[in-house]
Amino acid sequence: MKIFEGTMILTDLDGTYLADDHHISAENRAAAEWFMENGGRFSIATGRSKAGMEHFFPELRINAPAILYNGSVIYDFEKQADVLDLCVGENGFRLCRALEERFPEAGIEVYAGHRPYVAQDSAHTRRHFANVKMSWNPCPAADIPQPWLNLVVTGEGTVLSAVSAFIQQRFPGQFFVQYSSAHMLEIMRHDANKGAAAKHLWELLGIAPERVYVAGDGPNDVQLLRCARHSCAPADACPEILSIARHILPEHRQHAIAALIRGIEKGSLL
Repeated sequence: MKIFEGTMILTDLDGTYLADDHHISAENRAAAEWFMENGGRFSIATGRSKAGMEHFFPELRINAPAILYNGSVIYDFEKQADVLDLCVGENGFRLCRALEERFPEAGIEVYAGHRPYVAQDSAHTRRHFANVKMSWNPCPAADIPQPWLNLVVTGEGTVLSAVSAFIQQRFPGQFFVQYSSAHMLEIMRHDANKGAAAKHLWELLGIAPERVYVAGDGPNDVQLLRCARHSCAPADACPEILSIARHILPEHRQHAIAALIRGIEKGSLL
């Protein structure tokens, strides 16, 4: 039996697996390759879209389906097919129109059929598309095809705070809302998040919960870390993540995932 047989790692990308230059360090890449060659299942749990993930191939190699859109989709890149999708659908369209009317200063991104659209423009949305290497794709909300996977609202902190309160008041119980950065608010179906998707994935693969290691650094990783016994965070993660992580790794720029794999090998992460 290979030493990592029956063990799975699910890691966030930005601020965890990726270095500051948005590339995978040689140390992290070599460790992940070694982990997979020795029986481990390795994949990603990210807020990025399918297109945003594909930007990293072939530098990025995984051997299990990936969690995308912060848990709205589990996608099998080998089979080029969804394993699970939890769409906001028509409810998302109604929310989008309400946000356009109430918050004309906010950017609104819609992800439908694994394609990103811009329903409402903003400087923050333009920066986001540039940062994740996605093609600029403006489109009126009424012309964006269903099913919609999720929405991303961008703007200043005061605007996003007001958006979050508006959604809770006008659309109670319909959506799961979380920050993925200071200027980005993710809006998903009420039962979609990284943690719920992680549980579905390890059950699908037949991995025992006690053999699952998850890693993340930001507010959108809270449910991911809370779902697993072996919750891991780089030492430079946000305070909320550091407060709930069971295992603290070196900072992400110091090859945190390589350190995680060494810890699993040595049995020091119990």
